[in-house]
Amino acid sequence: MSDAVVNGLAGAGGGIVAQLLTYPLQAVNTRQQTERKAKAGKAVEDVEGALAFAKAYPKKDLQKGTLHEIWKVIKNEGWGGLYRGLTPSIIGTACSQGVYYYFYQLFKTEAESRSRKLLKLGTGDGSVGMFTSLFIAALAGYQSVFQNP
Repeated sequence: MSDAVVNGLAGAGGGIVAQLLTYPLQAVNTRQQTERKAKAGKAVEDVEGALAFAKAYPKKDLQKGTLHEIWKVIKNEGWGGLYRGLTPSIIGTACSQGVYYYFYQLFKTEAESRSRKLLKLGTGDGSVGMFTSLFIAALAGYQSVFQNP
């Protein structure tokens, strides 16, 4: 198996692990933003609505934080509530990370090969420079975006 395939699979696996670890925080963040917008929408109807909003949702209730929201989801929906919608997110992350690292390794291998050739010709030091590395990463990112819409 080529280095590019190994790196692509490793990137996909790493993306899946990262998504599993961070998805509950993303889900809770999305819920908080949606809740905040919905509650704020009720408040702007008129001055009386704003006063009613302030009474119905005291500031302390709006600022309880992420941990409070996580416990609320677990209590009301179970652990599965924190992972609702995870499958499409994992598929997207695995694909984008896999494609990115696959192309990154392909481009890096080519750049290293060219650097070694330049060293043999006496015009280089045999290493890939910082700007070349940045260009390789950008090119791999470009490929992962346009090869995997």
